[in-house]
Amino acid sequence: MKRRASTPRRPAQPALLLGPLLLARGGQGDRWRISAVIVTDGEDEPPDLTVGGVGLPVPPRWLGKLPEGKGAAWRYDFAVPRGAQDGRADYGFLDLGTPWSFAVPGMAVPPRVALADVGGDAPFGPPHSGPSPWSALLSRHRVQPFHLFVLSGLVPRGLATDGTLAGPAQAERRALMASVPHLAAWTGPGTHHGKAAGPRALHRLLAQGLGTEDKAENAWAGANDLVQGLTLNRLGVLALDAAADPDMLAERLDRLRGCRAALVLTRGPRAPITGWRAHLARLRPGSSARDTLTPALDRFRDAAAMEIVHLRPGAPPMAEEACRLLPALATDARWLEARLGARGLELTTQEARPAVPPAGVTDTGPETGGGR
Repeated sequence: MKRRASTPRRPAQPALLLGPLLLARGGQGDRWRISAVIVTDGEDEPPDLTVGGVGLPVPPRWLGKLPEGKGAAWRYDFAVPRGAQDGRADYGFLDLGTPWSFAVPGMAVPPRVALADVGGDAPFGPPHSGPSPWSALLSRHRVQPFHLFVLSGLVPRGLATDGTLAGPAQAERRALMASVPHLAAWTGPGTHHGKAAGPRALHRLLAQGLGTEDKAENAWAGANDLVQGLTLNRLGVLALDAAADPDMLAERLDRLRGCRAALVLTRGPRAPITGWRAHLARLRPGSSARDTLTPALDRFRDAAAMEIVHLRPGAPPMAEEACRLLPALATDARWLEARLGARGLELTTQEARPAVPPAGVTDTGPETGGGR
């Protein structure tokens, strides 16, 4: 009996627990470098990714299993061509579903950046009839696409133990993370904190797309820290880690030379220490209680003649600190928009819904920016 020749099996649409998460790796000449991370249900290798403007299919790279729960993480690395004006790149699994897309920043276009603290997904405030912060941010992106989303707190509180996005507005958040390349800063505990090992590993895997021993181009990191940075159209972004060696700060800042402006993101303020602990901290050489960041930023700002904005999530900074609060998207429904234009770096505060003034108080609108 003659056997019929076998036909190649069509690859199956991967069962995604999470993703794609677009990771920004920075601009390089006429290319915008991106990684896309997915988490699949099971360890079977997913199909290649097809990207508009990229000639060959992009193969997946195994990153590892999630530290907790099920799922395996994979990363796709690619670079899309850029023109003078903004473009658009579609990507996805060919013939296996609706593709995703993102804005490709034009080389002559001022960068448009959204910045927010997205730690946690607690409902913000009392019951409301306005849009969720994620749907509002996504709507804003659809009107005038963002080139980059700089955020803190992507993991671990934003993820369930199985790797899926938890909390309200999951669909909008998934859509935003799949359509805006992001740089997610680690603003949790340093390596000295015993409970930080798992969350740091998860951040490294998903927010940076790094396996245990990997060191990606967008991770300006040392041996034990999670520092990230990139440049885009003469805008520099540097996200520091509490575990970073202060002696390496000057070297990392030096990589921003040639930019017109820079955004520097650090972790939120720590609780003040008092009593004998404060006394010991003052006596200890190289104590972490001493502020080394502000003087270093001031020196670099003067030497490079560059505008630098220092941002921190969490409680408002002390009056003498030269930094700005990064709004909380999950709890306050606010974010910052940054645009590097002819007049320099412009930052405006945006919000998901109009603020409701107390009874008897006339609403005069937001102090900075508001929704445009």
